[in-house]
Amino acid sequence: MKHAIPGTRALRLLAMSLLALSQLSCAAVGLTPVTHPEPVERMGLAPEYRVFYDALKDQGDWVYVQPYGYVFRPNVNFITWRPYEDGYWAPSEIYGWTWISAEPFGWATYHYGNWLYDRYYGWVWTPGRDWGPAWVSWQVTGDYAGWSPLLTTSDSYEQIRGGPWTFAPLSTLGSTNLASRLAHQADRGAQVSGGTLVRNLAERDGVLYNRGPSFGLVEKAEGSFPRVKIEAIEPGAAPAGRSVETKPGARPAAGAAEKGMSPAGIESVRRAAAESARRARALVDRGGPPPSSVQVIQTTLPPPSAQAPSAAPKGQTGAPPAGKGGAADTTAH
Repeated sequence: MKHAIPGTRALRLLAMSLLALSQLSCAAVGLTPVTHPEPVERMGLAPEYRVFYDALKDQGDWVYVQPYGYVFRPNVNFITWRPYEDGYWAPSEIYGWTWISAEPFGWATYHYGNWLYDRYYGWVWTPGRDWGPAWVSWQVTGDYAGWSPLLTTSDSYEQIRGGPWTFAPLSTLGSTNLASRLAHQADRGAQVSGGTLVRNLAERDGVLYNRGPSFGLVEKAEGSFPRVKIEAIEPGAAPAGRSVETKPGARPAAGAAEKGMSPAGIESVRRAAAESARRARALVDRGGPPPSSVQVIQTTLPPPSAQAPSAAPKGQTGAPPAGKGGAADTTAH
């Protein structure tokens, strides 16, 4: 009787296993792996917010931040940059101080949703449905006006370089050349400490917003300035602009298509955003008063979906302390 060479049985078992695997592989030929036709970041947004992904995807990254979901992080210098600084304030009779951005993503990030500060990513933006002149808190301290994005939490205030507030002299608030006069808490110290929060609220079409410091208070420091007419345009949807001074278009149409904006519509939004930023940049570089009329971009969002949006719950946004130790709210200045 012949005896198998030691190890031969193991080799035979291995060969049989490989043969079985090869046959299984052949049987699986023709199966198509499951793939998704769109990026996971876009799928992670509520359907009504995907228009922002499509329009802004070349302007930055969409990153995941708990508990907000996917948020937008613009392509900027994260060490020195902060929201609501590259642009100017336009005084509108209807909306009060309206932010006009010189950044191509500004049409969305300063008029819809909220900014928040993440300890790892820095400043990021979470989308929202309602158009507003600017989603900021205001304060007045001495000869300065201050503004801060409506933050969602208070535990990151100390992480923000220079503090959450941006200040400018009241005498320059109505001018387009703000950049050279901006300051932060760390820059001015006592000059911008102990401010009083401005609570100059107004409601239009069910949207509540803060008009900011009264024009009269600013005119005492700056002198009289003309009011600016805000004209809303909706690229890819309406051929002509409409004046939001007489007919605000902040609320989306109830019957908007849930599939989102067409590629041609998205491209028209991008072109309009680039042109708007270019015009604002020219005004910021030139200085002087704002023009008599300014166009702002609005977009019709589909109705809310069953999927919960990644934004913070209502009532969770608010103002950081005004100066050192905070201050009491007031109705107007």
